Amino acid sequence: MDPAIPLDEDCLYLNIWTPALRGSGADARLTGEPLPVMVWIHGGAYQCGCAMEKEFDGTALARQGVVVVSVAYRLNVFGFFSHRWLQEEAEEGAPYANFGWLDQQAALRWVRRNITVFGGDPTRICVFGQSAGAASVLAQCCAPGNAGLFSRAIMQSGAGLGYFNATLCSLESAQSTGARLMRRLGVENLDEARAVDAQTLFEGASRLEAPEGVDDAAWPMMVNWVPCVDGVFMPRQERDLILDGQTKNIDLVVGDTQDEFMVSDGQGHQVRAGREGNRRLITAWQHGGGRAPYYYHFDVPMPGDDAGSFHSSDLWFVFGTLGSCWRPMRGCHIELSQCMSRYWTRFAAMGDPSGPGLVHWDRTDMHGDRFLHLGFPVEMRSGHRGA
Repeated sequence: MDPAIPLDEDCLYLNIWTPALRGSGADARLTGEPLPVMVWIHGGAYQCGCAMEKEFDGTALARQGVVVVSVAYRLNVFGFFSHRWLQEEAEEGAPYANFGWLDQQAALRWVRRNITVFGGDPTRICVFGQSAGAASVLAQCCAPGNAGLFSRAIMQSGAGLGYFNATLCSLESAQSTGARLMRRLGVENLDEARAVDAQTLFEGASRLEAPEGVDDAAWPMMVNWVPCVDGVFMPRQERDLILDGQTKNIDLVVGDTQDEFMVSDGQGHQVRAGREGNRRLITAWQHGGGRAPYYYHFDVPMPGDDAGSFHSSDLWFVFGTLGSCWRPMRGCHIELSQCMSRYWTRFAAMGDPSGPGLVHWDRTDMHGDRFLHLGFPVEMRSGHRGA
């Protein structure tokens, strides 16, 4: 988090790009038929990031004939603090954890109610996100309180039902972490907790060690301030909700990049954990009654430093923001970006990403063996070459 940015929980704002309005201010007028809506949830491991980074400026995507919305939500301790005090205070059925996810849900409900004012079609809402944003899209798909709120989802590099989504944190564990922070700050009750200023709370949360027995080599905040199975917004593990049919009416695009989430299997081999998690998600999605998803692998060695198809390298291509990237992009990259933007917006509009001038994108099979290779060339493949 940039230390120059003041900390404030007054962060729940939307950015909206629409091609459907002519004029400005009070003189703005709608033109044409209602357009499909794409709601973007940014990533950042639930700890950092924002809704207005240059990679996902929605201007170019909106020119494809969609209304683009990016949402902000509370992060780290502000979004995912939990404590038994909050549970004891809450009325029956009221939430008391997962506030970052609840912020996203509130944004989706706002979009559903109000997007017609901006030329959007509330019956054609596609929620998409990358990394923790994609994991959040999965959560919004699984949440029973969102039934009927949207009908399409795109999960970019969210690791499916693997890596950090394999098993969500328990409420008890989340509350234990919250209690450790309160003890560290010398706070003894909820009134005192609410009197702690944002900077002090954030600094205390940043310095809190990971729970005993948990590997915190990467970043303790990534295991301390994360979503949990709270019994309200997220009543059970996501896989169980999927298998029970919670997501069966949602069309899905899911994918990953070639060089992300490489982890050791303990036997000297590197495993693509995100890819394996996506394949588990694809299988569960269909066992739960959902239609076979559209699956992709992004495999473009990025020019310049940090070569390879690393985590988040696909964002410039999806949003058509290559012109804002410092890397020496060439014509082939621009052509691929135009192709990917069309796939994404076609899916938002139709539930099927294929269209004129595009390589036909088939749905995958039960185990995710068939996928669209987004690289040079763009083509359908089978068998996970190089997996």
